[in-house]
Amino acid sequence: MKREGTNTTTCKMLLLVFLAWRCLAGHAAFAHPHAFVSCTFSFFMDAQGLAGFRQRWVLDEMTTVSVLDVVDRNRDGILSPEEMQSLRDLSVNSLREFGYFTAVRVNGRPFPVRAITDFSAELKDHRLIYDFRVPCPVTAVPGQRQQVKVAVYDDSFYTYVAYAAERNTDIDPSRDPMFANRDAPARPEDFERFARAAGIEKFSGKIPITGDTDHFKLASRVEDAHDMAYFYGQIVPQTFVLEFEPR
Repeated sequence: MKREGTNTTTCKMLLLVFLAWRCLAGHAAFAHPHAFVSCTFSFFMDAQGLAGFRQRWVLDEMTTVSVLDVVDRNRDGILSPEEMQSLRDLSVNSLREFGYFTAVRVNGRPFPVRAITDFSAELKDHRLIYDFRVPCPVTAVPGQRQQVKVAVYDDSFYTYVAYAAERNTDIDPSRDPMFANRDAPARPEDFERFARAAGIEKFSGKIPITGDTDHFKLASRVEDAHDMAYFYGQIVPQTFVLEFEPR
């Protein structure tokens, strides 16, 4: 990778630590996606109501290599404690610009995601794995049913985010012949083509809800959200929906 002593290059380098694929995306002139994230998701409650959500991302091997090219300074294929700490520090700040790929509606109103907590990273089976929490405090109100909708996606569709049931992340994105092919033009059918080629189906598993759940009436479901369509309105994301009120 060419390194230049400019502020622009420095910013791109920082973003590359956590979002290498977004930094290299450039303009939306290529077939999409070029990167893949398998995401497991759960809500977590505290004594007051919803505290937030937990996400676990497994990056594809090609993206992992791109990230390691920046953070693995001695090129030994192992992240030292110092390199891991650098990854944690830089990634938390870098992803903020993109809202942590997390879109939220609380009772129909957008909730801006500006921070994450408890970030950790590990390298396993040649893939980087990120684990973090997204604070989203919503207090339970007697006699009122609170609703929270969450979708995880890259609105440029440079990255395909697939929901995984629990820890089932056995999806090979390279089965798509256009995956990471920068010479192919972007087309409206990219989303369906990639899902079909990689064998990705719509999420239909159980949504985990953890923490202090005994004090609330809880209901959850997965639904398509047309009001959150992205990539020029071509992609309608699945959302995790939680409704709750005090018992």
